[in-house]
Amino acid sequence: CAGKLSSRTALAVMLSLLAIQLPGLSPQPPTSRRALLRQAGALGAGAAGLAAAPPASFAGLLPPKQGIEKTKPADAELDDELLASKSVRDGIAALKQYRKSAISLQDQFAKDGNMNLIPVIRKEFDFSKLRDDLNVVTTVFDDQTQLTTDQRTRSIIYDLTELENAARLKKGDPERTPKKIANVQKWFVKLDKDFGDLFEYFPASALNYVPPPPPPPPPAPASSAVAQQSRPTPAQPACPPGTLPLADRAEGRRGTFGKGGAAVSQGRACRRRSAVCGGWR
Repeated sequence: CAGKLSSRTALAVMLSLLAIQLPGLSPQPPTSRRALLRQAGALGAGAAGLAAAPPASFAGLLPPKQGIEKTKPADAELDDELLASKSVRDGIAALKQYRKSAISLQDQFAKDGNMNLIPVIRKEFDFSKLRDDLNVVTTVFDDQTQLTTDQRTRSIIYDLTELENAARLKKGDPERTPKKIANVQKWFVKLDKDFGDLFEYFPASALNYVPPPPPPPPPAPASSAVAQQSRPTPAQPACPPGTLPLADRAEGRRGTFGKGGAAVSQGRACRRRSAVCGGWR
């Protein structure tokens, strides 16, 4: 027993000495709630700092930061057959018209900063139709390029939405401040830039394509009576002196004299001397 007691006593002495050297192992006085909250906040800040800037020893173990690799216009791959399709060509023409309308509207707004833009924006830009055209024209690109062009298309839709929000006028206040005018102009500039960034991915032949004019409509079928009336009348040779054309003899015009000086009366019969001209006996 004595040996056991002595070993226990020695262990207690060693633990006492260790507690003196390591204060964390020694009994602590009761801690207040405020102190506990402070300690928890410090631990959270430390953990956030480690997450934001991991040690260099863990740099090779952490996964790389994910992001979309942007494709340059010169590296874009597209399908020439789809590019030549009618749906894509019509979509590109519609997008060019949208950009032209935006530039025209911006010029109007520069002249009148208090104009009501909302009705014009909704008239010139059908959001659903614009979204469909954007989706159609970007199908010509490969999957990797579409990751970049999709960003451009979303930016165009976002620019129009923000342009409409910036153009709103308060009820009863039809005037815009210089700050609001500058905000509207900012979204006009952003919209034009995003259209231009998207067009850089298309070849010039697709952007400058002019559709051929439609064929003329077929002529309407003419009736037999109209066709007969439209036939040209053959030219008749001049009658010799003292005779009248058959048509004039049948009408019996007064004041006209036939062969021998006899006056032609209304409805008087006559003989035909030749195939075209006739005279009197």
